[in-house]
Amino acid sequence: MIDRRFVRLLQLAVALCVVAISALPLLAAMKNWAVIAPVGSKLQDVSLADLVKLCKGTQKAWPDGKNFTLVMHDPETPEMRAAIQKLFGVPATEVKPLVAKLNESRPVIKIVENDEDLLRTVDATPGAIGLVDVYAINSSVKVLRIDGKLPFDTGYVLKGN
Repeated sequence: MIDRRFVRLLQLAVALCVVAISALPLLAAMKNWAVIAPVGSKLQDVSLADLVKLCKGTQKAWPDGKNFTLVMHDPETPEMRAAIQKLFGVPATEVKPLVAKLNESRPVIKIVENDEDLLRTVDATPGAIGLVDVYAINSSVKVLRIDGKLPFDTGYVLKGN
């Protein structure tokens, strides 16, 4: 006969496994994002306030006169939600109409399928910055500071957790 304590322990283990498995999509959605620019860009640091103005379209160009372009992944994906909220000030579900409006006169926001396309597009587009997973960064781009902080600094605004 099976000991009741063993059965209870087994039930608890199964319950913990179910909770852990159900949390996996949430963990996958927590990414640390970096704002990147081409290696040759003079940009070093950008304030979150200026970045928000550029993303919302209230500011159209960088101080040097180059047109602003943001390259990013699909804004409606779960991992983009927090970053979209911070940069655009709207829920991810409302950003596609905003992007369409911003892109009426020229492509301000470019949406790409994968990290490789994102890095390539940022490198090839004057005035472009990109929003990319920190683990996808390579030598073709440089990471910009936001309000003086890099992605792994305490208080960095685009940390996923």
